[in-house]
Amino acid sequence: MALNNSIVISERDKLKKNKPSKGLVQLLVITEKQFARIEYVVGDKKTDVEDTESRLIIL
Repeated sequence: MALNNSIVISERDKLKKNKPSKGLVQLLVITEKQFARIEYVVGDKKTDVEDTESRLIIL
């Protein structure tokens, strides 16, 4: 979770500087408002999702 776009840019730059030599690394930035609008088409909302203030959340 990033508090503002400056932090997103800083973290993206750190990721680019420390990228692995192989594999696939993708980055998707969405706002809290966009995240709140997720619609479930099939299946149920997961209740075991981490609710944390840590800087890195892997989904």
